[in-house]
Amino acid sequence: MGKPTKVVVCGMKGVGKTAMLEQLIYGNVTSKTEIHPTIEDIYSANIETDRGTKEKVQFYDTAGLEGLQSSASNQQQQLARHYLGFADGYVLVYDTAKPESLDVLIPLKKDIDKNKDKKEIIIIVVGNKSRTDTSHDSLENTASKAINWCTREKIKHFEVNVLDRNSLYEAFVYLSSKLNPVQNKSSFPQLSMGRKTVKAETT
Repeated sequence: MGKPTKVVVCGMKGVGKTAMLEQLIYGNVTSKTEIHPTIEDIYSANIETDRGTKEKVQFYDTAGLEGLQSSASNQQQQLARHYLGFADGYVLVYDTAKPESLDVLIPLKKDIDKNKDKKEIIIIVVGNKSRTDTSHDSLENTASKAINWCTREKIKHFEVNVLDRNSLYEAFVYLSSKLNPVQNKSSFPQLSMGRKTVKAETT
């Protein structure tokens, strides 16, 4: 386990970003849990990879963005500048029952791409389908739009239910694995051999 990777969790207001992190890390979210609007929170967690190792991840839970139709969206639409550039990964969250929450992610992804300092950052898109009072067609339509967009953008899409902790694991194991790829170990023996040779020559 090396130094923590930094992941920014972002999306429209009320899509379940905080609930998702609380459920993933603590498993304490039920249908009666009251989640207050976030200004900014940082969660630290050890997330398993697909290799069975655990890696430290710092999640930056951000304030929800306004919808594109909102009058406040012009000033507040873009993710705060201090979140751009420093992160190793981004989790873009939308609600499958709110098509407008998917629309918010499209300019957000462009903003991240435009401002990223690092060449290689990991972005995943997570659709939260916790609501059951919405028509099946509406949910399917929003999710299929999201999948098509993710395919074009070459980013991974996951559907989760924040109330079901098990549904969250696949997305975050994938994220942790991508953020912590297997290191190429072939160079280490050569380095240690080189050091030994130098040592032998100087004595």
